Amino acid sequence: MKIVASFLLPYYFDRVDSYFRDFKLRGLEMSDTIEGGCLCGNIRFQTTEKPSYQLLCYCTDCQTISGAANFAAYGVPIEAISVIKGEPKIFEVTADSGRINSRRFCPDCGSRIWAQIDELGLASVNAFALDNRSHFKPLSNHCPESAPAWCEINETLEFFPRIPREPIS
Repeated sequence: MKIVASFLLPYYFDRVDSYFRDFKLRGLEMSDTIEGGCLCGNIRFQTTEKPSYQLLCYCTDCQTISGAANFAAYGVPIEAISVIKGEPKIFEVTADSGRINSRRFCPDCGSRIWAQIDELGLASVNAFALDNRSHFKPLSNHCPESAPAWCEINETLEFFPRIPREPIS
């Protein structure tokens, strides 16, 4: 399994907030967006076609919510998502990190649309809620240590480390 390039580690561990917030919507125009939605079509959204990350998350929360060994996460800054139809329902859960993870889903069909962690300014869009699913190309694994024993992990992908929470002083 490859490790994320060492020059990025300071961003993951020391300045994760500023790293992802600096990415934001730099130079995006309407032609730089993609759309997606839920199974029944009552929720539609658009977001950037230039994600901050694309990964397979094996954390136990993602396993539970997806019903699979991993969740296909298309990561974008929260500000890069806009709902263009409907109103997603929100369910909040405390992640292993202690951060609040607000999950957005369709109140009619139950499809998971995205989850966001306001503290980090990040949203993990369900890559298979995108209209063009081939746009998702995972580059890394997140929390592979939580994968079920029977699960085969693609070790050619990079390792995306957990983002430690800053202690509150």
